[in-house]
Amino acid sequence: MLHSRMLKYLDEVVRSGSIRRAAEKLHVASSSINRQIIELEAEMGTPLFERLPRRLRLTAAGEILITHIRRTLRDHERTHFRIKELGGIGRGTVRIATMNGLASGLMSNMCSDFMAEFPGVRFEIRSLTAREIVTAVEDGEVDFGLGYNLVPGAKHRIVEVFETALVVVAAAGHPLAQKPLVRLSDLEGHALVLSDPSLTIRKIVDEACARSQVVLRPRFETNSVQMMKFMVHRGGAVTFLSPPDIDGECRAGIFVALHLRDRMASNPLLLIERGAAAASPSSAVFASRLQARLRQLTGPAARS
Repeated sequence: MLHSRMLKYLDEVVRSGSIRRAAEKLHVASSSINRQIIELEAEMGTPLFERLPRRLRLTAAGEILITHIRRTLRDHERTHFRIKELGGIGRGTVRIATMNGLASGLMSNMCSDFMAEFPGVRFEIRSLTAREIVTAVEDGEVDFGLGYNLVPGAKHRIVEVFETALVVVAAAGHPLAQKPLVRLSDLEGHALVLSDPSLTIRKIVDEACARSQVVLRPRFETNSVQMMKFMVHRGGAVTFLSPPDIDGECRAGIFVALHLRDRMASNPLLLIERGAAAASPSSAVFASRLQARLRQLTGPAARS
């Protein structure tokens, strides 16, 4: 196995693009890093870098090696934190990959509450696409992933699936806010903000409109859930989201979630982790609390 110091040297050389800049950041001699790279290339029997006039560029072999190096460094850091956390919860870092609506909704409140109870815990929340969440979990960059319509692979473990349904979201003072149930046709004539076709939400809404023979003409389209919520809050619009995306706003009395009479396809929310990974105590407790809150918001879990 490569020496851990050498792993850091190689990683910094790739990030910096040159041995000299890497040496300056690491406070070591350039000759020392260069010598170790040459020795490693001799051991591997192939060049790891192309020596260009102003920078170094990874060869195909180098690309394979740096992927292994970065995964090894992440695993080393995770192991270090887990050893420090053996005394119990309340220490270390909880790393989560999720989507931007969940990050600004459910996740922000849960993290805030957890840190108030356990001040020694820090969070790293990454807002990613569905495919990126799956990759981040597989590569060990995060402890677990939470997202809609994830497609996990053989290396993942599905912790739980929550069958969420889209609701109409309106500000508490909106004319529709007093209705216990609404139809898609009730939204005609109201300012509407919809996700653009890059989000699954749009496909679900379009299919429901086609079944109900309703034509909705949005005044605003975006791929940002945060922008959709802003337009509801400040622009007097209505939109479609899932309950976990607006958990904080509903609890604060800012938004109202209106259930639809029209039939809509499910928008499954998956909590996944790497199959071989053992969660740290802090991550395990947080994940358990997250599951409990999601069950409250979505009803019984579909599968676990």
